[in-house]
Formats: sequence, C-alpha cells, structure tokens
Amino acid sequence: MTSPRTVVPMPEGAGLPPFHLPWCFGCGPENEHGLKLQPRIEGDRVVADIQFAPWLQGGPGVVHGGGTAAFLDDLMGFVPVAHNTPAVTAHLELDFRRPIRLGMTIRGEAWLTSRDGRKLWAAGVGSDDAGQVYVEARALYLAIGVEHFMQTLAEMPEEQRERIARYRSDEYYP
Repeated sequence: MTSPRTVVPMPEGAGLPPFHLPWCFGCGPENEHGLKLQPRIEGDRVVADIQFAPWLQGGPGVVHGGGTAAFLDDLMGFVPVAHNTPAVTAHLELDFRRPIRLGMTIRGEAWLTSRDGRKLWAAGVGSDDAGQVYVEARALYLAIGVEHFMQTLAEMPEEQRERIARYRSDEYYP
C-alpha cells in the first residue's frame, strides 16, 4: 500500500451515479434516517458535504463515531465506482482528530491511493470550512464482479426487487 497522500488520477470520463441504492444508509434518497450524501467528482477526488442529523449524536452535542465512519465509508465507496470498478469494503480505519459538533458542515474528500489486482486502497478526510481536519480515514476495497450484485438482487424478497426495479435504468446504473 502506498501513502494515503498519493492520489491516483481519475480515469478519462469518470462519473458517479447519484447513489448506490435508493435506501442506502449513506446516500439513498429513500432512507429517511440516512446521511443523504450527494457525492461529486472534483479533480481526482470524490467529495461531499454533510451536516449530521441530531439522531447521530454520540456525546453531548457531538457526532457519534459510527456516523462519522458511515460517512467516510460511503464517500470512499464511491472512489472505486469513479474508477469503473464495483467493489466492497474489506477494511476501514479512522483517526478521529477532534469532535465534530452537531450543526457544523464537514467537507469529505476521498481518493484512490493505489491498486493491486482486486485490491483498491482509498483515503479520505473530513474537514471544516477553514481546512481544519476532524477525521482521517483509510480503507481497502475489493473489486467484485457485477454477478455478485446480481446474485444479491436475485436473493432479495420480491417486495424489495419491485422497489428497486424503478431505479434499474441507464440514468442511475450506466
């Protein structure tokens, strides 16, 4: 694995779907208790801004570490997608630098640091408007063939398959 400061350039024409699945906790528009992440590509990074909801409180007035971890895992999960590689999280680690207060805006940035076969390493950071770092993250993602996700869809209850069917179009899943 290379340094988390290394940034692998985005491929030509990189793009992102608006979300992983409609009810994804991180980015799903139909998950009323989710993070509602809206990732976008800026240069060679995937970025998103967030204000954590009050129900993600941990200590008094601060965001729970699990909420922060979900934010960075979901954001970094878009990095393999931007690099045209469906993948799943194999390992995630975070360094909490300072507490994130409820109500503040955190800008997340994530990027690919290296790739070796099926293994993709990503890094991420969450900072405030002044550039003060609140959390740093590193993750290992494993490339998974599309058939893995198709098998998961096939094993879903019929109600869930019907629910997702309206999102299975070129607009969301190019």
